[in-house]
Amino acid sequence: MPSRISILDSMPVYRQDDCEGALFAAKWPHGFRCPRCAHSQYYEVSSRGRRLFECRSCCHQTSLTAGTALEGSRTPLTKWFHAMYLMQLGISAKLLAELIQVTYKTAWLINHKLRHAIGQWDRDRPLEGAVHLLGEIYGYEYHRHLGSSHAQESLKPQPVVVGASLNEAEQLVHLKMKAVDGPEGSDTARRGLTDGEEAAERFVQKHVFGGLPAGHVTRLERGHHGRTALHIAWREAVRWLSWTFGGIGPKHLQAYLNEFSFRLSCRATALAELIGCCGTTSRITYRGLVGPRSGIRPLKWGYRRPMQPNRRAM
Repeated sequence: MPSRISILDSMPVYRQDDCEGALFAAKWPHGFRCPRCAHSQYYEVSSRGRRLFECRSCCHQTSLTAGTALEGSRTPLTKWFHAMYLMQLGISAKLLAELIQVTYKTAWLINHKLRHAIGQWDRDRPLEGAVHLLGEIYGYEYHRHLGSSHAQESLKPQPVVVGASLNEAEQLVHLKMKAVDGPEGSDTARRGLTDGEEAAERFVQKHVFGGLPAGHVTRLERGHHGRTALHIAWREAVRWLSWTFGGIGPKHLQAYLNEFSFRLSCRATALAELIGCCGTTSRITYRGLVGPRSGIRPLKWGYRRPMQPNRRAM
């Protein structure tokens, strides 16, 4: 992981106009389209310092961030673009907050909104061609030296299916890592039916183009010392999760696996792809990211103030 000084030195300088132009091209790659009537002509207007686009046909006004992953954010656009650039390095929210000068909560929210956009990008692109599968377990055995003994005892191993499309040189072209019991799993998986054959079959049906039977893909044996491209990618993912975050719990594990797979699949084009999927992904709120509150019941206030006698009647 590069040092803070080297990251700061390598960060590009983004201008507001350049960021707006890039987001405009990502949101409307074929030119402006009114979200209400799909008309292609517009006026540019400004309201309270905001740049708005008014449709010449129906007079509907929309902003540059409306309908994108950035909608509703008060963080400057240039800081969003710096966060997109830094996601290529896979840094924590704490370091991101320090580098772009925002609060930790804002940095955490930005990172997870970007991961949400990456998840949508991943769902729209199934694996094709020669597909290899690897069944692995993420949990205690991978970062047992980093946490406390109490945390180790409560850590539940998470079954993960690693799949990839490979070229003729046995190099990764497109990588996917899916937690079997995660949000992209199935109800059958959550009921505990997570053996290797069933998990591989569900992975192929959901994430491989055409949903070929699992017997038509190459199955690899699990092992810490495997030398195939999938084994190496999995070890790199676990090492990144352990060294950068100290391990990830099951609630957000899938989002981090999607991020790692995205970086490894896109490589040099990761920033352009991330800007593009942010422009086409709808917003998600903080509550939508963290989920509903569980285990909390509202308490009814049992005390009632005694009624005071009406002094006027007296």
